[in-house]
Amino acid sequence: MVGTLFANPIFLGGLFFLARAWSIWLPIVLGFIFWSAWTGYVRGYFMSNAKWILLEIKVPREQTKSPKAMESILAGINGTNRLGNMWERYWNGWLTAWFSLEIVGDATGVHFYVRAPEFFKRMVESQIYAQYPACEIRVAEDYTKETPPAMPTKGWTVWGSEYIHTKPDAYPIRTYEDFELVGISSKEEDTKIDPLSSLVEFFGTFKGSERMWLQMVVRAAGEGWIKEGQAVVDKLGGKKTEGHKPLLGQIVGVVDDIIGGVAGSAPPEKSQKPEKFSAGFFGLSPGVIETLKALERNMQKIGFEVGIRWVYLAKNEDYNALAIPAINGIFKQFASPNLNGFKLNGKVTTSIDYVFKKTRLAYRQKRLYNAYRWRSFFHPPYRGKTIVLSSEELATIYHFPGMVVAAPKMERIEAKRGAAPPNLPI
Repeated sequence: MVGTLFANPIFLGGLFFLARAWSIWLPIVLGFIFWSAWTGYVRGYFMSNAKWILLEIKVPREQTKSPKAMESILAGINGTNRLGNMWERYWNGWLTAWFSLEIVGDATGVHFYVRAPEFFKRMVESQIYAQYPACEIRVAEDYTKETPPAMPTKGWTVWGSEYIHTKPDAYPIRTYEDFELVGISSKEEDTKIDPLSSLVEFFGTFKGSERMWLQMVVRAAGEGWIKEGQAVVDKLGGKKTEGHKPLLGQIVGVVDDIIGGVAGSAPPEKSQKPEKFSAGFFGLSPGVIETLKALERNMQKIGFEVGIRWVYLAKNEDYNALAIPAINGIFKQFASPNLNGFKLNGKVTTSIDYVFKKTRLAYRQKRLYNAYRWRSFFHPPYRGKTIVLSSEELATIYHFPGMVVAAPKMERIEAKRGAAPPNLPI
């Protein structure tokens, strides 16, 4: 095979050309390698010098606000989106800020956390206090340090995965608007259907060394998901769109225009006939109409690039395998046949079926566990497959539950925080 290859004159001619033209292609290759190494170095330096804090949030027992209040908090987080200029990105290693929204269940109860860059501490606190003035926010120790520093380890079992969409990002999941969490007074609190009720109840059942960690690593998304959504709307609505013209066709068109301009001939006028929609546009099914409404509503919100990861771990004597189908069942409630839903990312799930099972399982457990502790999703050392969620979708799966969630282990404060009387003597 090798002898036949070297006997081919075309192959030998190619080798000869590369050998003679090394002064052209070698600097390009070396320049690419240097640029990749440099950007990786400066970004790694930037991340290694970043300071982070973990904020724990406790809300009063009589909290009655809907997840719409969380949308306002998320809007403030979205406002931290800054790409930086060329100097900052490629000399200082500047990276757009990201945050981690976390829910934790263990033997002590259910806890809500926000991990943020220390620089944005006051911004995050002010956004939360603006919507939940009676809440309590404190800087907490990293709870992941209460478990072994590495997994897998003797005496412990760990299981986890990441969630991705079942359909393209443009399709929304079921949100709190669909769960009737808006427009209900405090007197009608019992009529609310909070999708986090089952999650909080489940997270409050752990005993001994059992722990369930759920994190949503988020940063502001670009405009690509809106364009994708508009394309889906046009397709479902039956609107005909012009196909993408190939590069060769574009070049030919430009040449024709130039020749026509030199010759003095006017380009052919485009037809002014009114746009026609396909017949299906006027006969859409009720399901398609509802999908279009959900898409349009979702596209009016701000977007976030999100990585969802969860880990269940416990000592061998406390480990309960039923926790895995339980968390998957909780996330099934956000799915809809006509819209979107969540599914496990099989490439990172700590479950192996075939060859080298023990070695591959240990690698996945180590990677997932370390990625969670590092809160790493968008950049090395642990990249994950991200999805795009609107502020409404994200507020649905992460918000502070109201009185309707009566889980006994839900961490709350018993009294509202109030200001001092204005006539208090100093």
